[in-house]
Amino acid sequence: MRVSQSTCADRTQSILIVDDDENILELLAEGFNWCGFNVFKAQDGLGGWRLFKSESIDIVLTDIYMPGIDGIELSSRIRNHSPHAIIAVMTGGDADIGRKLLNDGLADYFFTKPFAITSVCKTLLLEAQTT
Repeated sequence: MRVSQSTCADRTQSILIVDDDENILELLAEGFNWCGFNVFKAQDGLGGWRLFKSESIDIVLTDIYMPGIDGIELSSRIRNHSPHAIIAVMTGGDADIGRKLLNDGLADYFFTKPFAITSVCKTLLLEAQTT
C-alpha cells in the first residue's frame, strides 16, 4: 500500500477502527497509521465500545454488519455517550442502511467498501480539525 503521509494528518488524531474481518481491519489500521493517525482497533462492537469509553478517541470508523453489537448499535451508544463524536460507518453491503444512519444522526459519514484510504483519511482529518 502506498500512502503519502504528507497528504494526510498534520497532527496526530486518534481513530478507532472496528471491523469483524481481520484482514480489512489490519489493512485499514496500516493505512490510517501511515496517514499519521493514532490507531485503535477492535474486531467487534463490544470491544470497540470498551475502547471508546477507555481511550481518548477523536474518530470512529465502524463496519455496519458485525455479529453481536453491530455498527448500528455501536454508533448509537457512541452518539448517546458523546454527542459530538465523529462517527463514520462503512459497508460492502446494502448502502441504504448507511444513508439511514446519516439521516438519523447516528453517523457523520458513510463509505462504501472498497474505498481509497487516502481519501477517507483526508475527509475524516478535515472533520476532526474543524470540530
